[in-house]
Amino acid sequence: MNMKTSLLRVAMGSLLLGGFLHLSFAQESVQDLGSSVVQADLPSKAILEGLREDDDLKDQKLNRSLATTIAETIKNEPDVAIRSMGPAAARPVIKGLSGNHVELIEDGVFCGDMSATSPDHAVASEVLTALRLRVLRGPHILRHSYSAAGGVVQVERNDIPFDDSVFHGYIADYVESAQPGFATAVGANASVKELSLKGELSARRMGNMETPDGILDNTEIKNSSGAVGAAYGLGRFKFGTSYRWFNSDYGIPGGFIGGHPNGVDIELLKRDLTLRGLYLPASAISDTLDVTLRMNQYHHKELEGETVGAEFAVNQENLRLEKFMANLGPLFGLRIGAETEIRSVKMGGYVFTPPTRSYNAALFAMASTNGWQGLEISLSARVGASIFKPRESVVADKNSIDERTFGLWAFDVEFSQRVGVGKFLTFDAFRTTRAPTIEELYNQGPHLAAYTYERGSHKLDAESGYGSELEYRSYGDWFTWRAITHATYFLNYLAPRATGDTNWSQLLPIYQVQGDRALLFGASSSVETSAERGVYSLASASYVRGVLRDGDWGNMPQIPPFKFHGELGYIWDGLRTSAYTDCALAQRFVDRYEGSTPGYITFGLLAEIYWELELARYTIVFRVDNLFDSDVRNHLSRLKSVMPEKGRNFSVLAKAEF
Repeated sequence: MNMKTSLLRVAMGSLLLGGFLHLSFAQESVQDLGSSVVQADLPSKAILEGLREDDDLKDQKLNRSLATTIAETIKNEPDVAIRSMGPAAARPVIKGLSGNHVELIEDGVFCGDMSATSPDHAVASEVLTALRLRVLRGPHILRHSYSAAGGVVQVERNDIPFDDSVFHGYIADYVESAQPGFATAVGANASVKELSLKGELSARRMGNMETPDGILDNTEIKNSSGAVGAAYGLGRFKFGTSYRWFNSDYGIPGGFIGGHPNGVDIELLKRDLTLRGLYLPASAISDTLDVTLRMNQYHHKELEGETVGAEFAVNQENLRLEKFMANLGPLFGLRIGAETEIRSVKMGGYVFTPPTRSYNAALFAMASTNGWQGLEISLSARVGASIFKPRESVVADKNSIDERTFGLWAFDVEFSQRVGVGKFLTFDAFRTTRAPTIEELYNQGPHLAAYTYERGSHKLDAESGYGSELEYRSYGDWFTWRAITHATYFLNYLAPRATGDTNWSQLLPIYQVQGDRALLFGASSSVETSAERGVYSLASASYVRGVLRDGDWGNMPQIPPFKFHGELGYIWDGLRTSAYTDCALAQRFVDRYEGSTPGYITFGLLAEIYWELELARYTIVFRVDNLFDSDVRNHLSRLKSVMPEKGRNFSVLAKAEF
């Protein structure tokens, strides 16, 4: 993309942004949903936004789903799959898109790890300490990312304790058998007058993964993390700070062609310092100004025996400003903001990517309206630029040391119409984009832990495309139902693809990042009976297909197959039991040089005991996954041809909240 085109597109995006800020209408919303009523928390909250929050994993729903990683915990959500390279290195995939198409944020700001860049890099976040997991959809994506076709996984911890609670805390313990070990966490919040404090500690120790075909060596996990936070209120101002650390040692298995003979051991540490300020005008507490500064340090070593095969050091600073205004004329909700980021990446060991500094800046806005006989409209836009400045290095290809600048713009327009009592039809139209990553631009060498020889291209253009999504929701007396269909046409889709060639000095397959036209489409559906006591059931299914215009239309790489999750159970006072099944069809629609995978079906059992006393509430969840020890091959796993996924797995979660 040349500079004139980039500036023109940024200007067009700016005009769209300005236009969005002048649309709308307003009305406080109380919506009849059959046997229940949903009322927006504030007049500024769209009904659809409130309904989508029902899909969040939190409280007891989160407890029943908790597993080893964030990706494994949310794997049964519609349109969600797992990209993995062992149990530790697992990351969510949304609607068939992975890597930088899926942003992970903690308390509203970037997670700050390198999990998006390679399948052997783990997400540097402990799931046991999460208060809520949410997959952001529609216009909300553009508050944090340009990738409207993908998604954002939001992890809420409330490290800066902006609340008025006198005291509350929790103790949680998790054990399982298929990767023998435990995880434990303890946290507490306390408030004295205008000062609130938070403290948290966690640890995870898990052994090698046990599969139906035997033990997969070098898959141990050792994690430790903690956080401290403080908040202080001073009239209409609130100030807070937090410090979070995460350490992890985990293994990537080997002993087969393309892998290190003894596998690779990865050591990483992450440090986050966050400063945040809130301004609450006296006229309306719903009109706020939120300023957040996060400084992040990340260090990652890949050890091949005693030798450092690869090393990554990342320093990142992110400044985010967001203004929220309610009841602004005809608008009942308007968010405008700006975000800047400086990222410095240095690489060592047997890595051939030059040290690079990148600069990113963006403006974003989201407006919501309500009226016209039950029609809601939400509009969002994000415009900005990314600049990459690599430096010469003795190991890097000097011909690829080229500074690049990308102008970026994306938008999302969402129409939601009430079509009956408790029934909603929603249509999204969006433009998606993203800049190439440092690795996609400048990689030129082996990545032994990922079993690949990687080639980037410093001449890549930004990824871009247009898409739409149609969603139907029905809330009735007996059940709720949701169905979604989506399609995205990429003008330039960026992905590493196997070339069929081999780097014989390393015995590694060569993967080349390239851009091409692509079409990605799919559908998902979920249904759940409405029961607070007695028999209940739920089911969900997802399917996605992708094709590339590579001379002739061929299959996109690394697309998950059709999957289904079903559950049948019974609820008593304080007790829930269920039996469930997960299945996937065989994946035959594969890219060239990509192997197919067979289908599978597994069964499981769950029992949850929940009770409350005067000062505390207690939860115990017993779960048996893959009851019959079935052979499960995850199509998005780099290990699928070597070993199946976890076999029969007994797990227990015990949690006390007070």
